[in-house]
Amino acid sequence: MFSHMKLVPKSYHVSPKLSTYLNCSIPRRGQKPNPLELSYLLYYASTRRVKLEKVIDYLDHKTKSDSRGNKSGNLQVTLSIVSALIEKCADNLNVFAFQVCSILTSVLNTGELPLCKSLVATYGVLCSKLDGGLFTGDKDFVESFSRLTDGLLDVGVTKLKIPGPNQREWLLLSLLTSRYVFNCLGFNAAVSHRFIGKCVPLLTATVRDYSSYDTLLNRLNSNLNVEKDDRRVSRVATAAAHSVAHGDVDDESLTEDELKEEALNGLKALFNTSLSSQISEATIEVVNNNLRDGNVEESPWGVTFLEMCASWIPVQLRFVALSTLLYKLSVVSEQLPSQKATYPHVVHYAQSILGLVSSNFNMIGLSITDVLQQLLSLQTNLYIGLAHVLSVDQTRNLSEILSQCICNLSSHIYYFDQVLDSIVAILLQIDSVMISASKSNVTITHDLVITFLDTISTILNLLSRKLSTIARNHATLENWELSFLLLTFTKSFREFAIDATPEQISNIQTKYLTVLNEFLTTELIKGDERSEEDVNVPASSTNYGKFLTPNYNDYIENSENALSHLLVHCNAFFGEQSVNLYVARMLLDTLKNLLGITGINFIHNFLPVFPHWQILEVTKQLPDCAKDTTAYLLLNESLKVLNEKYRDSIHFDVSQLSLAKNVAQDIAVRRELAVWVNELDGTNGEGSLAMGEPIPNEVNKKAFYEFFSQTSLPKFGSRNLHPDFRNGESLLNGNISELLQSASSHSNEEAYEGFKTPPRSNLVNGYGLGTANDISSIHSGLFNSNFKSNGYHSPDATQMTSDTLPTIGTHYLHEANNYKHSLMPRVSDLKQSVLGTKLPNDHFSFTNDRPASIPRSVLQKQIHTTDVTSILNGLHSEDDEEIIV
Repeated sequence: MFSHMKLVPKSYHVSPKLSTYLNCSIPRRGQKPNPLELSYLLYYASTRRVKLEKVIDYLDHKTKSDSRGNKSGNLQVTLSIVSALIEKCADNLNVFAFQVCSILTSVLNTGELPLCKSLVATYGVLCSKLDGGLFTGDKDFVESFSRLTDGLLDVGVTKLKIPGPNQREWLLLSLLTSRYVFNCLGFNAAVSHRFIGKCVPLLTATVRDYSSYDTLLNRLNSNLNVEKDDRRVSRVATAAAHSVAHGDVDDESLTEDELKEEALNGLKALFNTSLSSQISEATIEVVNNNLRDGNVEESPWGVTFLEMCASWIPVQLRFVALSTLLYKLSVVSEQLPSQKATYPHVVHYAQSILGLVSSNFNMIGLSITDVLQQLLSLQTNLYIGLAHVLSVDQTRNLSEILSQCICNLSSHIYYFDQVLDSIVAILLQIDSVMISASKSNVTITHDLVITFLDTISTILNLLSRKLSTIARNHATLENWELSFLLLTFTKSFREFAIDATPEQISNIQTKYLTVLNEFLTTELIKGDERSEEDVNVPASSTNYGKFLTPNYNDYIENSENALSHLLVHCNAFFGEQSVNLYVARMLLDTLKNLLGITGINFIHNFLPVFPHWQILEVTKQLPDCAKDTTAYLLLNESLKVLNEKYRDSIHFDVSQLSLAKNVAQDIAVRRELAVWVNELDGTNGEGSLAMGEPIPNEVNKKAFYEFFSQTSLPKFGSRNLHPDFRNGESLLNGNISELLQSASSHSNEEAYEGFKTPPRSNLVNGYGLGTANDISSIHSGLFNSNFKSNGYHSPDATQMTSDTLPTIGTHYLHEANNYKHSLMPRVSDLKQSVLGTKLPNDHFSFTNDRPASIPRSVLQKQIHTTDVTSILNGLHSEDDEEIIV
């Protein structure tokens, strides 16, 4: 025997009477190698690679021999030496890792519990030192390591099936093996898939056997309390648990709680990783195992168990688990028609997703909009694509789960605009579903739209009840603009309107208006209340709320605003062939609600509309009568709002003015002529119908101007609160971009006639911003806006009177007409500018120093005049209308 070989037997020397390994008797329990000789052996093996190989080969040979001779004492010493070698020579582990697996396998085959305990401890040291090189470049090692791990995992399960002693200790060894092997999952995809699939059922079964639902829920809450730095956390790390982790427990002292804790520790090691692939695979295995073990529809244990596992995932990677389940839900949903997946599979994945999104833990990095869109698409496909596969009850049940997912996700605030984005996403999905509706799925589309609207309602209610310490932006009326199309089915969703029944259309509109009212009362008003507490909101001498503040969000100065758009769609609603009075009553209540919230801003947008809703003669057409009744009820309510909300500014009772009396008189006349729709205000009355008879209307534009000349509000900051009237006819025709600020008379409207843009169909091509007239209209709007907002050329009086109103209107009109000429880029003007001859107002001069537009405008950029002369030579005055800017 070579000299270095003698070191190995000496390391087995445990008694002074025995000097060599060959003379060693069977050691007593707790046998350990001679420390001095072991130290020298480790030094010897670490000096050269060839020496290390010879040492490990010798140990492998002796282990097999001792295993056959049942020399457990020597095997204990061998395991200690191997463990020490792994620690000492970890950098060269690839040299002897295969032999280590061989040694451990030989010890495992003995089936002796004390040896297997030491074996698992050595196995844990091995797993902690392995790296990716062995798993990717040494197939023999991978196979040997996999067989060893399979054996260690199986031994506990096998012993449990056979009645006998030490069952819990054998189970503990398998649980420890699971925790140790999880250190190696990131090195090889096949190894990861193999052992996740084998370990998760073992760990889950152990937790299920020894944990009730209440116990599991308490553990989950403890995890969440730790995450929130809550001090009310039960201590789970005890001396007994520490002993279990090392396998140093007798069967008599090993309790069910200790086995459960070890199983939970193994699961924590599995999920507490930075490897997204491992998180994804582990999540799928947990969910699938829950489905195999029981009916999750009857017990929430599996979902709570998944939540607990997900709570161990690093907070920045938890979204991986959710994304994985969403993908799997999409896959199993697509497999339903081919019966590759079953309805319980789909429900199970949906409930698992619900468990994650409804949990109290956070998921940093989660794209709320992406997840929300996936859920909305899944719900849409459930109705549209799987209607022929699932029963009505199955569809309703699964849809309810998906709706809960959307609601919980949307109400768990991660960023400021989350609620806005959620509502807009659902409304966009409604619009998409309505546009793609066909004759074959009208009923399904109806049910789906109602479901989406119910989801928004639930979100609003959840947010109103949830006291969140996280500040967020509240949804605004602008977020709902797309949904206004639901008031006009014939124009907006013609395909659906043709095949849908009146009841289906009414159902959608009723539900929509109900939800819109909920938004106004729970979200919009709450946002207003919050803004009043915001120190950034400027103080006002009057007690205006945010939305009551004149010209809030440019509702007065900008004609293209959400209030005007809503009124446009209301006009189209009354333009339908038939009107459901119940829906019309709800629409009226919604408008009244909005009027009470926005005050003068709504009134300013409504008054130009009023003359077009007002009927001039007796008619039997219910839509016209309903529109007229709605107009008068809104006007009457507007006077009340002015009286209540702005009394401090008006300083007298509005109801005593002539307009209020005119409204009352017109309503009385309509009741007498039987054109008043009593269902809209809940009154009773009869009258005589005289078809075609003119109605003497006391309320008209002149009455409006007389009213506001008497009740105009003082200037608020730099803006005058007098609501200048716009061209209501253009508003109702949808040409909002062409609305001009007129003064009071038809002559003024005629004066603005020259600014109207010709039809785009007359353009030579479809490019550019438009013709010179188009640009003129834009500049006119900017000019008039500057008059109002900047105070340029505006009167100095702080209040308007009936005397100053016509003067102001004439002044605006005069300036606008002078401005009109310089805004029209005619061919002659361009030629003069290029030649250096200045125009009267220099608006199109290349050498003009005064900026013609706002900063950063393209109109301020330097214009290159190279070859411009040759271009202008080909233009003539008759080409003016063809100029495209």
